[in-house]
Amino acid sequence: MALNLRDEEEEALPFEGIDKATTLQETKHFNSSTLDTRRCKHTLIKILYLLSLGESVQGTEATELFFNTTKLLQSQDPTLRRLVYIMVKDLSTCAEHVFVASNTLCKDMNSNDDMYKANAIRALRKITDSSMLGPIERYLKQAVVDKADTVSSAAIVTGIHLSQSHPEMVKRWSGEVGEALKQRGVMAQYHALALLHKLRKNDKLSVSKLVQSVNTTPIRSPMALCLLIRMCTDVLKEDFAGSPDLSQFVVNSLKHSSEMVIFEAAKCLCSLKNVSSKDLTPAILVLQLYLTSHKPVLRFAAVRLLNKVATTQPLAVTTCNIDMESLISDPNRNIATLAITTLLKTGSEFSIDRLMKQINSFISDIADEFKVVVIDAMKLLCVKFPHKHTVLLGFLSDALRDEGGYPFKKAIVDAIITIIDTIPQAKEEGLLHLCEFIEDCEFTLLSQRILHLLGQLGPTTSQPHKFIRYIYNRVILETPAVRAASVSALAKFAASCAPLRPSIRVLLQRVMQDNDDEVRDRAVFYSRVLESSEEDIATFIVEVSNNIKSMQEKLAPKKDTFRLVEEALPRPEEISGEGEKTAAEASEQMVKAHKAAEKAVAELMAQPTLKALGRPHKTSPPEFITDSESEFVVSVMKHSFPGAVVFAFSVHNNMDDVLLENVTIKMDGSIDGLWQKSQVPIKSLASGAVATCFVVFGRQPDAFPTGAMVNVLSFTMKEVDKDTGEPDAEGTEDEYQLEEVVLNVCDYVEPYETPNFHKDWDEIGELEQHAETFVLAHMKNLQAAADELIGFLGMEPHNNTKTVPPKVKAHTVLLCGRLCTTAPTKLLVKAKVFYNTDNVVTLEFVIRGGTEEIRSFLATELVS
Repeated sequence: MALNLRDEEEEALPFEGIDKATTLQETKHFNSSTLDTRRCKHTLIKILYLLSLGESVQGTEATELFFNTTKLLQSQDPTLRRLVYIMVKDLSTCAEHVFVASNTLCKDMNSNDDMYKANAIRALRKITDSSMLGPIERYLKQAVVDKADTVSSAAIVTGIHLSQSHPEMVKRWSGEVGEALKQRGVMAQYHALALLHKLRKNDKLSVSKLVQSVNTTPIRSPMALCLLIRMCTDVLKEDFAGSPDLSQFVVNSLKHSSEMVIFEAAKCLCSLKNVSSKDLTPAILVLQLYLTSHKPVLRFAAVRLLNKVATTQPLAVTTCNIDMESLISDPNRNIATLAITTLLKTGSEFSIDRLMKQINSFISDIADEFKVVVIDAMKLLCVKFPHKHTVLLGFLSDALRDEGGYPFKKAIVDAIITIIDTIPQAKEEGLLHLCEFIEDCEFTLLSQRILHLLGQLGPTTSQPHKFIRYIYNRVILETPAVRAASVSALAKFAASCAPLRPSIRVLLQRVMQDNDDEVRDRAVFYSRVLESSEEDIATFIVEVSNNIKSMQEKLAPKKDTFRLVEEALPRPEEISGEGEKTAAEASEQMVKAHKAAEKAVAELMAQPTLKALGRPHKTSPPEFITDSESEFVVSVMKHSFPGAVVFAFSVHNNMDDVLLENVTIKMDGSIDGLWQKSQVPIKSLASGAVATCFVVFGRQPDAFPTGAMVNVLSFTMKEVDKDTGEPDAEGTEDEYQLEEVVLNVCDYVEPYETPNFHKDWDEIGELEQHAETFVLAHMKNLQAAADELIGFLGMEPHNNTKTVPPKVKAHTVLLCGRLCTTAPTKLLVKAKVFYNTDNVVTLEFVIRGGTEEIRSFLATELVS
């Protein structure tokens, strides 16, 4: 019995209860003339254990420990020396004068033992400062092409770390790194390719050349092949049709012997946009084989990738449905969940009921993140098969009653709201399910959101009185924040449903005794408004509610609703994976953009030579015309004036110890009606600094030239002495090619919000009108056409016409803006997008305001 008890007791940790001070005292025997290697190893392991637990060693204590440890390098015991190298690296950041040990490590770099050489290289990087890199660079370059894989890999990894602080030095290793790539070492090939990519990643053309050159090199390392495929993915995403060699290389990789390489190639093909089902077929066939693998990790990886593909191209995945059916009973519930959600996306309407029963059998056993995957599949399925909304809403309602965290419950509420928005027949049923949920909802944000939705949609149902009980229960039983939202929802019902108004006023009078100030104030305010005239009710409740909804739609990015509907229709559109932002975040971004524009205008008007132009009519948002990590980061803002256009180029000098002088932008473009008048250069731009240069072009006040401009950054470059901080007396003139800057119609048009669009439209009249009809065959759907038009004209959408409602065959967008002329010209546009008899998107464009020349010009530009 005693033996059994002893077996059940937990074993004590080997170093449990050790003390730092006592352990550091043990390091004194490192100085012994005859080393006890076993004791030294035991002491070093204990110190490393303490450091891993977060114990700190600082100052003199760390320095003494560091130099005591380096004395152990005289030992030839391989295990002890490896521990010493690890200690040197760990103490390099807290000890002082660690560079003293560099001579010893340099000797190890030239030893005949490959393990000593590799570890010495790794440790030397940690203790060497910038001034000492020059003498050891030669040894590092030799180590890069060493025959031993461990030594070569250690040197290349050191180069990867040094490229962050000394990129110019590491760039000189390109030849040696290229030789290492041709070696047979598995890790050396992988690290060599990673270093080459890191040195060139800011130059897309250079990366493309690297990928094409490496394709001809025999690569044995599976990890290097995976990295190469990822590099191919970046190139193919930019230009799939123009890179047939790279796409063929990826397809050929599907036949590799390594499962890791095969899956990476399949992942590459499935991640490309605008590829046909034929292009995806090789990847789908490989993933189908993995579905029947005996390895759970391969089954999981395959079904997860197929699940993602099924969202955008369900027909391409239907060939895997039979194998997917067998995975529903997989013992790994995560695999079963992904399999069944994939079947929901690719299956038919008749299989829904059977799949729903199978989901109910195990949904309680899976984690919340996979429950969210199921909910998203339900949302897509309900939009695809609207006749099944009752069954799917019932499932979602049952899921709301299950245990789960906030992300899971929020996903369900989002799904129900999406179904309500897209399927009018499901509105009342969906609202009732949400009412039942808030009876015992523990999340305040969800309760507030649902109450707001009830206030918006509840009065429009056939029996609005059914929802009053649910809302008033929240006034009695909930927190102050939810009670306040309930009061506002009741007021909306009273404003929109006159028969319910007396009863709701009685309820509001009861709420006037609430303990919370916000709840009480809302009840008093709405009671007084409901006692006044119909005009006041419409002004203070109905219009305020509509304005809030309009502002939320304006600030919030597009939701997945429209895209889900389009996917269910014959014109599928890819659903992006971006998460939805809240209205508050979008509003904050708009404020930041406005502040940035105001700052740019102030900087422009501060220039003595440009001050006479006055305040610009329109300032466009900044556009980056270089990569964010290139040597020079340049962005441009366009300021339009009556008779002039000013290009403001913001230049950020990313080069270390380099001073730029006389920085200018050479702009070359054959745009009729546009000529360069003057330029304001940047006199001096230090390393890490940002400054703005301006290029001024003239134009006729009644002309609006458009087109692309070729840009070159011109400057005089001077190196700065690190010690004195003084630049060289003589500099080198150099140029840097930038991307094109395009001048569009929207750069001349200021968005303008008019209080009453239809009134202004009628006042202008048909005499100042131009109308044309265009066939937009390249547009996938009405929403894409509306977005393209709004972006092209740069006008302000009115009356919530920016978003096209789902399932409509026609939609009219109302736009208003002011054109940059001597006296700003107000323009109004009615743009009707619809499907013609051939099911092709068509635009009926009607514009009023301005002269006939202006109206004809905009219509002509729209065609071009």
